Amino acid sequence: MRTPVVLVWLDCVAGDLFVDMYRRGRLENLAEFFEKGSFIKSAVSCFPTVSESAEGGIISGFFSGETNMVGERYFSRRQRRIKHYKFNARAEKDFNPRLRRKTLDAIVENSVAMGRIIHACEEVVDLVATRYEREGSFKIVERRIEVASRIAIEKKPNMLFFTISADYISHVHGRRGDAVKKFIKRFDESFPLLTEALDQAYGRNNYMLFVFSDHGSANVSKHLDLPAFLSEEGFNPAMPDLLTERREANAVALSNGRRVGLLYFTHPEYGWRRRPSYKILRNYPGKGDLLKLLAQEEGVEQVFARKDRRSVVVVSEEGEGVIEYDFQSDRYRYRVVSGSDPLKYNIEPRWMSEEEWLKATYDKEYPDAVVQIYNMFKSENCGDLVLNAASGWDFWEPWDIPYPELKASHGGLSKDEMVTFILAKGPRVRKSEIEYARLLDIFATIASCYSMEEVAAGSHAAERILSGKLD
Repeated sequence: MRTPVVLVWLDCVAGDLFVDMYRRGRLENLAEFFEKGSFIKSAVSCFPTVSESAEGGIISGFFSGETNMVGERYFSRRQRRIKHYKFNARAEKDFNPRLRRKTLDAIVENSVAMGRIIHACEEVVDLVATRYEREGSFKIVERRIEVASRIAIEKKPNMLFFTISADYISHVHGRRGDAVKKFIKRFDESFPLLTEALDQAYGRNNYMLFVFSDHGSANVSKHLDLPAFLSEEGFNPAMPDLLTERREANAVALSNGRRVGLLYFTHPEYGWRRRPSYKILRNYPGKGDLLKLLAQEEGVEQVFARKDRRSVVVVSEEGEGVIEYDFQSDRYRYRVVSGSDPLKYNIEPRWMSEEEWLKATYDKEYPDAVVQIYNMFKSENCGDLVLNAASGWDFWEPWDIPYPELKASHGGLSKDEMVTFILAKGPRVRKSEIEYARLLDIFATIASCYSMEEVAAGSHAAERILSGKLD
């Protein structure tokens, strides 16, 4: 019998806050359950740090540019309109078709989900939980666990994958606010109800259980309206509050999670039918160097643009760097070409593997940036330019959700947003505390449990927590 898998996704819980509470003994039920399991204290998320990118990575082992999940919205050049997964687009339709038969859903089979974005299995729609999430109510914790427990007992799926969202709470109260602490504590208090149901459904110690957050958030107090900025610079941007065809617009600026910006521009000669080349972006007719123009804006920390198949340029107000990829050796190099280091790495330029880059940067201000930024530009939905917001800033738009006060946002590349955690326990999971990993490594672990290591071997995911044989 194959091992059932349960994935508990705590949406937008700050990794450092959770780890601090866990280590201080404030999460007694979780600590007791996972005492003989694995604890990854720095699990690097997927950039952009939004749920679409994280879910795509977890179910496939690939980064956002390869899954085609670069955010909750993007601009379609072919349709000439903004596509939004909450309204006029479907994530499962945009998800890379070459990966669909290699996802966790395909490997495990017989899966049930609540709160998934990429619908690839049986989906349970819980309208009560949806209302709690939109209100920022703590009742969502008990409701999700109650329904998930019922599903486990009644359906006994091979994989149960559900989210418990602290997104609204984090946005309104701040990434480490008392309300977020209360949410985490409430989850810990309700956790035994879930494990009791899982024991009843599958048998004690006969299932694999993961608890993790998809991304964190960064505290913000200042907002840059990107469409308004483009208008001031003489562009005719598509206003993001209207999802209709936009033939007349010559630019689009979309925030995702509010701290990453995807910017699209028309080709000076061919309009929306063709992407402007890197050369054009650095000398746009009548506007000049768009990368430097945006990097000089106060709310922008870095601007990223694909130079060619082998390189991506990183520009900040103080300097410029280039990320290079060597196809033959499957290694990356990052070097500063002018001014100071835009990523603040101060690492001697040399070719390194993905694992070496992760080890060298997981605790830096911009974890895993070299590998993930390069791969993001593989997506057909990616902007011509990608912006990372400066500390304290986001790209919130006036039409957006009317929060009482917006104190935190996500989507960006900062450590506060990129670094989360993973707790895991089950057959073959060894007792361990692991310093770092990628969130998408969950894919490799589950694939290994289902004897599908060859599928994970073709991805970016690495298995880190299993012992060599069944306990």
